[in-house]
Parts: sequence; structure tokens; C-alpha cells
Amino acid sequence: HKLKEDQLHEKKIPPTRLVHATREGPLYRLEKWTKPYLTDVSRRFCGDEFLLDTPDLLEKIKELNQVEDFEKYGDKLQLFTLDVIALYPSIKIEFALESLKEALRKGELDPKLNTALYEFTELILNNAFIGFKGSAYSGKIGIPTGNCISRQVADNTLHHLMFDKIKPNIENLWDLILFWKRFIDDVFGVWRGTLRQFNLFVQKLNMLAKPFGIQFGDQQVDRSVNYLDVTLYLDDQNQIQYKLFTKETDARLYLQTNSFHPPHVFKSVVYSQMIRVIRRNSKDATCVQDLEKLKSDLARSGHSMGMMEELEPKATLRAIEMDMFGGQEKDGKSETSNKLIFSVKYFKELEELRKFVSSVEPDIKQLCGTDL
Repeated sequence: HKLKEDQLHEKKIPPTRLVHATREGPLYRLEKWTKPYLTDVSRRFCGDEFLLDTPDLLEKIKELNQVEDFEKYGDKLQLFTLDVIALYPSIKIEFALESLKEALRKGELDPKLNTALYEFTELILNNAFIGFKGSAYSGKIGIPTGNCISRQVADNTLHHLMFDKIKPNIENLWDLILFWKRFIDDVFGVWRGTLRQFNLFVQKLNMLAKPFGIQFGDQQVDRSVNYLDVTLYLDDQNQIQYKLFTKETDARLYLQTNSFHPPHVFKSVVYSQMIRVIRRNSKDATCVQDLEKLKSDLARSGHSMGMMEELEPKATLRAIEMDMFGGQEKDGKSETSNKLIFSVKYFKELEELRKFVSSVEPDIKQLCGTDL
């Protein structure tokens, strides 16, 4: 069967693009085996363009602020974003395989492994099936959104398109880009040209990308832009600053404290969300504002203000450590605990079980040994 969008979605609300996974497909285990190899290949191939996530972006911005003198460009300097329209459905499998071949050619893997990765990827992309109501379906266009190797294929394809096919034909406009990073289909950059030149750049970009099925839209170009979950903006010295960005559609709802979860989970929600807010603000003033909003939203979900006040300084310290040491402790090591650990699902008698296990711990160690 060939997959039609209205077969998996209610006709009342037609989707803008189809989202499906291949978890139950016949090639799922092959996808899982191939994924780590293609991950390494795609990251090497994409090089400096590659973005892993928001923290990776912010680290690169900090480095950029230290080494680049953007102040000399004055008010002409602007930030920009680009977004590929429906990337996965737009990727042509033939071009994706061409891009993979180029990535493998530039890699450092064994030739036999290169051959295997290419043939496995070709097999996976041409035979991506999903199950729905007892029937098997294959996509008519593009690559599956939820396939294990979809991101790696997309990264290779866009990098090959941008830097091998398009850039050589618009070098004069590309020279106006001072910074270019991409997270899958979302691009962030720094532009030193005029608005007219940027619009011309996007126009030529789409003209050259059209034969490959790719088009860019939803572009922003200004002194301040929203990208991923941060707002990036230029200060008076043209340094790039950032603060948390929340979409209007975000209900800002967090785990309700009356839900059936272990007590430590609620603390973890508060702690991790505070760290996220702190790390996504480069200025203290915006950080304080976002923390107050967060605490208000957490309180609506039942989290106590006392617990939040207790965790805030700990979250602040941890955020500073993560920024300084890349998410690791100072020595890069964690202490080894000698506690006996049993992994169980949470239930209301858990505290009683903990007390019982603790009481018989010496006997367990005597029977099983101390290396547990």
C-alpha cells in the first residue's frame, strides 16, 4: 500500500506534513545498528556547521564573542534565521544517497564498512514501512520522519547541498555571512550586508535548491531573532546575547504534584527547569525575570515556593559549574557510591522496602560479595 496523509489523520484537520515512525518496521534493528556509524560520519562531514542542541549553540556564541570584533560593523550587523520547509518529506532519496556517498568518501572508515553503510542506508530508505491498523504502508515521497537514521541522512544531505552545490555559485553573497550554524533544518547566522542583499541571498538560495526539492522559508533578519528555545540579540557593542524564548502556544504546564510519582521526581523537575532557565540567559536581569515566571508556573502546578527557594541557589551553582566545565564536575569524575541499589518501579510501600533492604544489607553482601 502507498501511504496517504488522510489515512492516518482525521480529515477535519489535514496535516501540513506527515509524521510517522518505523519502530515496528522489519528493518528497525538494522536502523539501530547503522545509526551510530552514520552519526559519526555526519558530524565529521558537517564539521563546524553542525549544532547538537541549544547548549552547543550557546557555547559557540560565547567563543564567537571572544574572538570576533563585531563592533566595527555598527548598526549594519544583523542576525538571521532560515528554516527548510518540510525537510524530511522534501528530501529526494537519490540525492540523499549521493550526499552519503560524498560524506563516506571524505570520512576515515574502512572501505568495506563504507560499502556496508551505503547499502544498508539505501535498503532502509527504499523499504521504510510503518504499520497502521494491521496494514503495512510505505511513504510516497521523502524519508520517514521517525526513522533512526533520518537526522543523519538530513544532515548529510543539507550540508552537501549548501556547501558543495550552492555556495560555489553565490560566493559574493556568501561572503556577507560572518557566522553560520545549523540544527537539522534550522539555520542561525550573522549577516553584515543590507536587507536587500539578504533577500537576494534567500531568493538565489531557493532558486539553486529547487532542483533538489529543498526550499527555505520563515526567515528572520534583525538585531533580535528567535532560534530554538532562545532569543538571540545584539547589544550596544554588537556582542550576541541571549535569553529564554517561549512560544505563545506553550501552556507552561509542569508535572502536577498530586500525580503518582516518587517525591524526588518533583524536586528534579524544579531543579532541572531552573538550570535550563539560568543557562539560557546571558544577562542577570533577564535571568531573574525568567526565573520568577518559572516559579509562578511551577506554583500553579502545585510545587511549593519553599522548595523552589531552597533549590534555586543549588541550581545556580550547578549551572555555573556546567558552563565552566562543560557539564562535568571540576575533576571530571563522579564519586563511586558503595550503596546497594535495587531498581524497582515506584509504589506506595517503597519506603518500607528501602528500610527492609537496608536492614538485611550485611547479609546480602555476605552472600553476594561486596562488588555490587
